[in-house]
Amino acid sequence: MGTSTPLPRFLMRLRSLLLRAETAAAAACLMTLVGFSIASPLFLSKESLISITNLVAELGIISIGVTLLMIGGHIDLSVGAVVGISSYMTVYFSSIGLPPALAFLGALAISAALGLVNGLLVMRTGLGSFIVTLGTMHVFRGLLTAWTGGFPVSSDIAEPMRSIVSGALLPGGFRMSLVWFAMLVLGATFTLLRTRFGNWTYAIGQNPEAARNLGVPVERTTVALFVLCSLCGGIAGIVQVARFQSVDALRGEGAELLAIAITVIGGTLLTGGYGSAIGSMFGALIFGMVQVGLVLVGAPGYYFKTLVGATLVGAVLVNQSFSKLVASGGFLKSKAARKPSPPARSQR
Repeated sequence: MGTSTPLPRFLMRLRSLLLRAETAAAAACLMTLVGFSIASPLFLSKESLISITNLVAELGIISIGVTLLMIGGHIDLSVGAVVGISSYMTVYFSSIGLPPALAFLGALAISAALGLVNGLLVMRTGLGSFIVTLGTMHVFRGLLTAWTGGFPVSSDIAEPMRSIVSGALLPGGFRMSLVWFAMLVLGATFTLLRTRFGNWTYAIGQNPEAARNLGVPVERTTVALFVLCSLCGGIAGIVQVARFQSVDALRGEGAELLAIAITVIGGTLLTGGYGSAIGSMFGALIFGMVQVGLVLVGAPGYYFKTLVGATLVGAVLVNQSFSKLVASGGFLKSKAARKPSPPARSQR
């Protein structure tokens, strides 16, 4: 009496798995893969996969930092400008004679400092992160425009180091940026699931006041999340300057919005407190497949961005509908499983 049978227990575990942030994104990713594979025989060719992974890795690196920050209940609109500044600082430090490794570390230190500025401004002024980072985005972008003079600036990074950062060293000709992206996904997942810092991040995103009352260092953790977000933007900037061997005033422009879109597609809530790095990885895969897939199926050039946007909105809707179906009981409803359901995810 009172004990569940093996089948209901299995269903409960399956339901718990389906309720994870990344499950719906994985389902949407699989649907996108199957759809474009049917629409174009070239979609699964090696060349197409390399193009997809190039897009996935560079935007995915930014989205991992954005994911951590959004789970903590904040947003960073300046991370795209940080990508550009990181690229420029790498070129600058190389031009004054620093070894490539020190040039990269210098660029990362500048990126972290920009994140620190964002975090301190949000915490000390009490203003929302949206308006603070909207302002710093223009400040950072303006500095980049002034430093470059509005013209492309070539890099002078030694070839071996450029290959390690973004070269086609992986089997099949895939770029090293894919390795850095995978390492960030694993590191962020471990941090969120296995460390006290991860627990604090979720707690702050769900209710910062309650978290503060429980002893969570809200201010320090939030500033650290802004620093991590900028560091991810800095890594993406280094990868891009190593790949393109130049930087200009528009480097990283719009990347902040794409990273937010990827994060939302991956199941992270705009309101904070819920999400995962693995979900953002699937979100980046969806974005990369849509970009390349639309080209392969011959989408009209004038409407390309329109189709990309519409497809991404569709992916979010599929994600949300799947989550609501599972949360409400849906196809897994059984007598043993009829317990109060967790709140369905929604983007308020």
